[in-house]
Amino acid sequence: MSKWKILSGLLCLSLVTGSAFAAEVASYGDEHVVVYGDQLAANEVDTTIDLKDYKGEVKSVPELLRGTAGIQIQEKPVGGAEDQSVKLRGHDSRRFLVLVDGVPQKNSGVMGGSYFSWDAMPMDMIEKIEIIKGAKSFKYGQTDGGVINIITKHTNGGQIKFSIGSNRLRQTSIYYKGSAGQLDYGINYLFESNDGYLRNADYGNKLFGLNLAYHLSKTDSIKVNFLHNRTHVGRVVQNIPGTPGYNSYYPTTLFGDAYGNDQAFGALPGDGSRTVATGNRFDISYESKRDSGSDLLTYWKNNEDLNELKVVNGAVSYDRHNSSDKSFGYIYRGTQVLDDKHELAFGGEYTRMRYGYGWYNGVKPGTASELYPSQKADVWGLYVGDTWTMDKRWTLEYGLRYDVMRADRDDPRATKIKSYDDRGLSPKLTATLKHDEKTTTSLSINRIWRSPSMAEFYWYYQDLMGNNKNGELAPEKGWGYDLSVAHTFSDKYDSKVSLFYQNFSSFINFLHTRPFNVYMLNGVKIWGFEWENNYKFDDYSSVYLNYTNQHTSKDGAKNYDHAGLPDQLDYRPRHMLSLGYKFHRDSWSFQYDMHYIGNQRAMYGYPAAAPAETRIADLGGYVVHNLSITKEFNKQTSANLTVYNLFDKNYSEIYGYPMDGRTYVLSCSYNF
Repeated sequence: MSKWKILSGLLCLSLVTGSAFAAEVASYGDEHVVVYGDQLAANEVDTTIDLKDYKGEVKSVPELLRGTAGIQIQEKPVGGAEDQSVKLRGHDSRRFLVLVDGVPQKNSGVMGGSYFSWDAMPMDMIEKIEIIKGAKSFKYGQTDGGVINIITKHTNGGQIKFSIGSNRLRQTSIYYKGSAGQLDYGINYLFESNDGYLRNADYGNKLFGLNLAYHLSKTDSIKVNFLHNRTHVGRVVQNIPGTPGYNSYYPTTLFGDAYGNDQAFGALPGDGSRTVATGNRFDISYESKRDSGSDLLTYWKNNEDLNELKVVNGAVSYDRHNSSDKSFGYIYRGTQVLDDKHELAFGGEYTRMRYGYGWYNGVKPGTASELYPSQKADVWGLYVGDTWTMDKRWTLEYGLRYDVMRADRDDPRATKIKSYDDRGLSPKLTATLKHDEKTTTSLSINRIWRSPSMAEFYWYYQDLMGNNKNGELAPEKGWGYDLSVAHTFSDKYDSKVSLFYQNFSSFINFLHTRPFNVYMLNGVKIWGFEWENNYKFDDYSSVYLNYTNQHTSKDGAKNYDHAGLPDQLDYRPRHMLSLGYKFHRDSWSFQYDMHYIGNQRAMYGYPAAAPAETRIADLGGYVVHNLSITKEFNKQTSANLTVYNLFDKNYSEIYGYPMDGRTYVLSCSYNF
């Protein structure tokens, strides 16, 4: 089906839904809003999660996102950042962007993948999360899946919280924000440890953050943020009855976590194997708010080191460092109100991505080299767009992005790394129609363009299996279409239906697991719809129901590739449904959530696939129930008990890695 036929169909559907609801709607008011700093444009945001609505315990950002339409959470029961832990509209972490207060947070490391360290974001610091779904925003590049913007709290005050829970969970968190004249300041501290549910999957995280903002005037300010974290993650060890080292205390686990070269250097990691990630992130911003617009200039820098310790039969097999991220970048974002109908948005970014060098701490396999073949990549992006308020009903947002990626070796000894240079233009168009005070329809058409990530670039040229001799790495290209209709049926009930379709003419096939096959697919399609509902019973209680239906297909899978399905993307369930009930009255809060995930398929053995294995695994659908109760003793002090997997369901989100049974977290908080 051509993109023009799809577009025509979506336009017809927009007109049909518009006339069906044309009885009442939508007053969003005539107020003109200029967006500053850490906020996304209001007309771009598809979903907003306000933490004020959550009185209970939420153990992580992915857990908070789990009930959101269009988002899939796929985890093993072990802490730490995983490349596959969050998917947005079927896309993994390389294809969507995570922001904290408007600043990009993705790391570039080869061994670490391209991920956001979710555990480095203390939940108690978050005010709200804004989500753009799809690639319709011209302000952000490399966003096939969309944008997740985490906005931290800005109001003065603080909190101390202590938590204990299953698997010997221990957590202490402290944050405080205050002001002294023209200076705003904030500190945050987090310590967390957990024995883990699977064998050897112990986890620990220490985090310290400092935030400063100096107001030069009523309109100009300088902000400085620094975050240090040290995360310890035990490598999951295979645990099968009858095999050497089997430990009956832990559940049966079909696979163990592997390091990249385990098959080259012998046995898989055993008990005691671990990874320690030490990261420092810094950014400084200058922001100016004008009567007719704004300017924001940001410099950011990452410095991350991964220390991997592999233990086999009680002895250290190797102890190595992967300096996985030494990147920095500049961002400029500006707005300019031209008149009462037009507001321009413009800007750009430059990112200097560097992997750095690795080394061994004395213990290494005999064939290992001290030098990890190194790489460098530079990415530029420029954009300009206009929000045109045509009248009280129609708004048109249109813009253009220009993206460039250049990559090469940064050491002459990295002989496998070749030069790469590509660029692309991405037009974006979103039309919004406010039918009346209760109904709004939005249609987006956008060109998708994504350059390879550092991991994809690196492993393509490493070519462990020798399959890339006649191929060329290229950007992902395609077209995306989004149509949504939001309707307020009453002051108690509102609903939204969204349809999405993405058609890629080129798509990079890659799973971050040996043998690290990287090649271009002929095409990939991702499509489906989302249905979001909120109903308020009274001033004390409400319920939400979110449903996601998604489909994927791919064309051009290679016969030698046994780490992914041949006809669709791995681990994309067709059906996801979340139902939640919230009650808050006087000093008591009660929250119940139910999550249903439908059947999923994946290649057997993922994510530690053996090259010769071809069987397909099926994960059956499952339902998980969570319950949370909070008691507020006074304005400062509260206690919470949260029970996850209330009915002790046995299930897996990744084949071969059983998830936790029933677990609990008990926490006490003091606000000041």
